Amino acid sequence: MIAKVAPIRRMPQKLSELDYLLPTEMIDKIKVGHLVFIPFRNLLVYGIVTALINDTTASIKNKIKSIGELVWEEPAFTQPQLNFLKEISEFYSTPLGFVLQSALLPLKKTKIKKINFEVKKEITIPERKKPELKIYKNNSEKKEIINKGISSIGQTLIIVPEVSAISEIINCLNTKENTTIISSDLGDKELFDLWVKIRSGLAQVVVGTRRALFMPWADLRSVIVDDEANPNHKSWDMAPRLHAREAALMLAHAHGAQCILTGHTPSVESQYFARVGVYSGTNEPSALHSNSTVLIDMRDQRRGRNYSSISTDLEEAMTTTSGDVFLFINRKGSSSYVGCRDCGFVSKCPTCQRGLVYHENTSTLECHFCHTKVKIFLTCPKCHGTNVAMYGVGTQLLENELKKKNFSDKTILRLDSDTIDIRNEKIEGKKIIIGTQLAWDKIDWSKITLMAFLDADSSLFIPEYKISENLWWQIRDAQFRLPDTAELIIQTGHTEHQIFSNLVQVEEYYKTELQERRLFSYPPFGYILRLYNGEKTALLSERVAQDLVTHLQALTKDQKTITISSPLPFSPTYFKGLYYYGIIVKIGFEKYKQSTKFIGHNIPEKWKFDPNPSNLLSF
Repeated sequence: MIAKVAPIRRMPQKLSELDYLLPTEMIDKIKVGHLVFIPFRNLLVYGIVTALINDTTASIKNKIKSIGELVWEEPAFTQPQLNFLKEISEFYSTPLGFVLQSALLPLKKTKIKKINFEVKKEITIPERKKPELKIYKNNSEKKEIINKGISSIGQTLIIVPEVSAISEIINCLNTKENTTIISSDLGDKELFDLWVKIRSGLAQVVVGTRRALFMPWADLRSVIVDDEANPNHKSWDMAPRLHAREAALMLAHAHGAQCILTGHTPSVESQYFARVGVYSGTNEPSALHSNSTVLIDMRDQRRGRNYSSISTDLEEAMTTTSGDVFLFINRKGSSSYVGCRDCGFVSKCPTCQRGLVYHENTSTLECHFCHTKVKIFLTCPKCHGTNVAMYGVGTQLLENELKKKNFSDKTILRLDSDTIDIRNEKIEGKKIIIGTQLAWDKIDWSKITLMAFLDADSSLFIPEYKISENLWWQIRDAQFRLPDTAELIIQTGHTEHQIFSNLVQVEEYYKTELQERRLFSYPPFGYILRLYNGEKTALLSERVAQDLVTHLQALTKDQKTITISSPLPFSPTYFKGLYYYGIIVKIGFEKYKQSTKFIGHNIPEKWKFDPNPSNLLSF
């Protein structure tokens, strides 16, 4: 008998599984999913048995090596969990050994042999159900949905977008008994013990980030993805570049578990799939905090000769509010960019060509992407004129501006990546908190009585198709988190934009967004893959990308549902010493899984493979 074994190490994608001869004494003991020792080159390494084949051909026996020994009497993974891990490997074009290594406990020989875990008898996979979309308007409804979704007869996994959200879920649970937490913060010893506990079926409810998807489930019956539209569910910087919502659907399908997608704001895709019956769920998203949300048109402020980043309405509200103020601006520094009013020159990073931001405390222009620093210039490098100006507002400039105003009863606190080590809860009394995205999970929302988006539409004109949805989710996330009595002020120069005009008419936002996406076959009307690669010169990078485009177009010429773009430069093109070009592949939903695996199987190993990307042409 032959066993296919995946070595637990990084291997080329096309060599993820190797054939080994099964010794006679192992035939009745070994199962798919067993952890074994295998000879690999001159080493003895760990491997997972992925398939057993009845082949007794003498010629084969003489050519392949035999499996060393079983590590445990019981398989490390059940068949459903192994099926899920193989699907992740194939769909996200990631070597199986690497995926399995992510799913195993720390493999320390001195400790691993001592493990003796009992497992439940083989579970019959129940009839698969449609995924459910459940929307909540407040924490009370969220708590009810979470607790109703927990299985009473098996294991439940609750996936959150980031570590800071774990405590929120724990607080929602009616009972915390047999609840386990999985996150990237765990040390080897903790992960070791929790892995065994989950594999033995002793952990009934597991709350965790994406990492928890890979645990060795013994009897998984329910998978809940909370805040499913949160952009942080997507892994973009390392393989496998999965989206937790997408992977959770695969996991639930493999185990026959119920998958429940929850949140105060459904993603555009999930809302559409619920509407057309792919998901079950009848409740529609509604306006949040609408009575206390105020739009300020900054064009009117300019007409009234107020050129400050603080509108007169906001300044008045800051003076009279009784609690903490949170001023949100997604930009560090003193200004968003420095340029020349005469010739239109804009300061750009000499390394990556992104805009440079002025930092007053160091009198330098800094790139927040590659960290290049340049001295501030007083005359334009292009026309040599002196009409140099700073545009936009950053956290430092806003801090300095507020210190000049009469807010003596409040402490001004800046929270961005330069100051995030400061714990704002140590400061007593009322505060004005100036924060970037990094402050979102650091502040005490219960103390906020006034929040403002200072430059809400600054990102709207970046050419990425999810930009609008991400801002829509972020505004509604603020509305959900704020106390009922708090006021939210949104400053914008584009009050007519669908995001702002539809904060009360929620369905209109989804209707408009879906119409736009249908025009370009963007999700949910198609599936997108992003392929990208870096080379030492821009010319070489473009040429290598063109070669791959030609290759893929030849392979898919008869597949009418696949569209492959020409090579496109990334923004920034130059990043960490390489010039990047990308390829966008659009696939019809009819056979998107099959087509995604096919494309992934036919690209060079060095190329980055990103299904369902957050961005199309930027990092």
